[in-house]
Amino acid sequence: MMICAAAMMNVAALGAKQPDVKGSIVDVNGKPFDCANVVLMSLPDSTFVQGATSDLDGNFCITTTVNSGVLKVSSIGYETQYINMSDFTGKIVMKEDAKMLSEITVSSMLPKTKLTGNSMVTTVKGTVLEKSGTAKDMLSKVPGMTKKGDDLEVLGKGTPVVYINGRKMTDPDELKRLRSEEIKEVEVITNPGAQYDATVSSVVRIKTIKRKGNGFGYDLSLVSDNDLLYGNYDPSATLNLRYRHNNVDVFGMVNYWQWSNVNEASPNQWSYFKQKGELMNITQMMKLDSEWKGDGLNANIGFNWQIAENHSVGMRIERNDMFDPHTDLWQTTEMTKTRMSDNSLVEKALSNNSQRATSSIPFNWSGNAYYNGKVGNLGIDLNVDFLTRKNTDRTSIKDVTDGVTSNLSSVNPGSSHMIATKLVLSYPIWKGMLSFGSENSFVTRNSSYHIDGVNIPSTKSEVQENNIAFFAEYGMMLPQIGSLSAGLRYEHVGFDYTDLIDDKGSMSRYTDDFFPTFSWANRFGMVQASLNYSIKTERPNYQVLDESMIYINPYSYQQGDPKLKNTTIQQVGASINYKWVNLYLSYSKTDDALSQWSDIYNDEGVILLKNVNLENPVHMRGAFLSLFPTWGCYSLNGTVGIQAIKYSQTLADPREASGSRKITYDDPLFVLNLSHTVRLKKSWQMECNMNYLSKGDVMNARIDNTTCNLGFVVQKCWLPNDALCLRASISDVLNHSAQRIKLDCGYYEIEQFTRRNSQRLNISLRYTFNATPNKYKGTGAGKDAASRLGN
Repeated sequence: MMICAAAMMNVAALGAKQPDVKGSIVDVNGKPFDCANVVLMSLPDSTFVQGATSDLDGNFCITTTVNSGVLKVSSIGYETQYINMSDFTGKIVMKEDAKMLSEITVSSMLPKTKLTGNSMVTTVKGTVLEKSGTAKDMLSKVPGMTKKGDDLEVLGKGTPVVYINGRKMTDPDELKRLRSEEIKEVEVITNPGAQYDATVSSVVRIKTIKRKGNGFGYDLSLVSDNDLLYGNYDPSATLNLRYRHNNVDVFGMVNYWQWSNVNEASPNQWSYFKQKGELMNITQMMKLDSEWKGDGLNANIGFNWQIAENHSVGMRIERNDMFDPHTDLWQTTEMTKTRMSDNSLVEKALSNNSQRATSSIPFNWSGNAYYNGKVGNLGIDLNVDFLTRKNTDRTSIKDVTDGVTSNLSSVNPGSSHMIATKLVLSYPIWKGMLSFGSENSFVTRNSSYHIDGVNIPSTKSEVQENNIAFFAEYGMMLPQIGSLSAGLRYEHVGFDYTDLIDDKGSMSRYTDDFFPTFSWANRFGMVQASLNYSIKTERPNYQVLDESMIYINPYSYQQGDPKLKNTTIQQVGASINYKWVNLYLSYSKTDDALSQWSDIYNDEGVILLKNVNLENPVHMRGAFLSLFPTWGCYSLNGTVGIQAIKYSQTLADPREASGSRKITYDDPLFVLNLSHTVRLKKSWQMECNMNYLSKGDVMNARIDNTTCNLGFVVQKCWLPNDALCLRASISDVLNHSAQRIKLDCGYYEIEQFTRRNSQRLNISLRYTFNATPNKYKGTGAGKDAASRLGN
């Protein structure tokens, strides 16, 4: 790789002598204008020569051996300009297209969304999205995004990987600490290219506002989050500090939080098995209440140094501490064992189970260092990441079954270590840009499990996984055809599982796979269109691969499986965008899909819960229509969609004469998300938000009820630039977010009803002094491995 890089640098040095076309673009107010398309065309036939896009400072550079002809400068909502190179002064002023704006009365608060071959880029700064509160609140309103429960998802793609200024986000709560006012734009990538890990099905890239100037700045946020259903109070406070002098930027953050998470569940289970030739049934009617509580301190410190115009370095170190995190669980199980031939009762038991699980986390460190630069025409982006954490989970269990008390205790220590590197080189070739490089991650995870008081074997294991990847991607713009991009990623994954108690359980697995990607985009008048295709994979996380057997109750155990295979996903997507209307269509085929399953553990009917690879492909189709208009002070962001799967499987079922039966999942899910925003004078803002999800099938499970989360927001800001803001929001007003899910495994069925503490009142106060968001350019490495390590 270093030889290749050196060769490219020599080529770049020669390329530096080319007469590039450089300039800057501003709006009518003189502010930098980014994301404008600049194309150099030859005369007299207007043939495409080369193109570029203006950066955050409004600057552009077209690498070419030709410096004559005509420049075409365009951006959605602005007049397209044609400038003869003989008249080009180096500065271009963009003007709004009055004809376009007159077609519908829309204020400048309208979020502008444009399509690329594999993504949608939405402007946040200066739009109604800017005053959404936290970044998490804002993202739920961005075209292409939705909120499912408390999680954010990309429509039809699931949970995305999030980058902030090129740095991969590892703490989901960071979106609660980042304010929407700090964000310039959001890019939702529905078909990540070859430079992303093959497990990544969607990406969200957030760019914050780049402000110039030296000096000290800070912002302070105080939040009171109140659980209205169970009466818990969860405060948090965040202090961001910044200091900038010339080309050096130093930053730090301290965040204290307190949180409680309450769940009520009723997981009712039915298992069927043969015992001494007779068909038996065990029914477990359960009531399960759990409460997780903890507080913690997150802190980071880092710097950026702009060494020269095209060279910058930086480093960021982060530590996450939790103080006395614990889970209290109370479980009541009424078990009946029945002989099905005559429906006679064989056994009946009432079990009351209480548990307290505590975690000790001596350390949890992560860090990133980067170099971002350019040598001639060769772009270089190098990242090095590390992660190290250690934890010990202890559980005390008191089980009372028919008056007989059993006391059990378990201990589950573990540690994880990762180091990863990623190098991306980019170089202009012909009419486009070639990007290529390598990404490597090296992970070691140790864990063990021991429980006293029940006959479950102890385990002790070590997992080592090395992922070595090479990738290349080429993108270009062709007149009349549009923007084209194609890439290929090769991944070699070595997985070694060592059973430190019984070497017979050890195993090794090595895979070599190729993952292609392709995307196309073009504009036809006011209509933008895009099409993409890719092959992705999903790897089981390390906890699912851990063979430790976990005690749940006297009738249910849980265990991982190191022999699980990786999932393969082929997906196609298409988008059409017209003004403030977007239509997204998707199709995917998943082989060896991972799903929760169950087996009969012994002849007493004890259930063993585990994950398996589904035996047949899962087909999924989706269609989502998004509307995001603004009329005067009112803005609407709405999405209506349908997601339908097609999956069938033959299940082993001892109740059937043949011993098996076929089940099909094909009931569609309907989604409706509505966000109404009214902005009034003197910086008042009011919102009404709703997320609706219908019944339907997901993979091999069935959602058996509808959910609807309705919420309201009131916000008021004071001082210049809205430096002081008070925001109050209430969620799940109707208390209608509880969900019932059914899973059918043939000889085992479960129906679980779960209610969470989603009805909350959140009050936040934020003050910003001399806001100067940092310029951190680290993009991170080894992100799939880090995410699979878990918390």
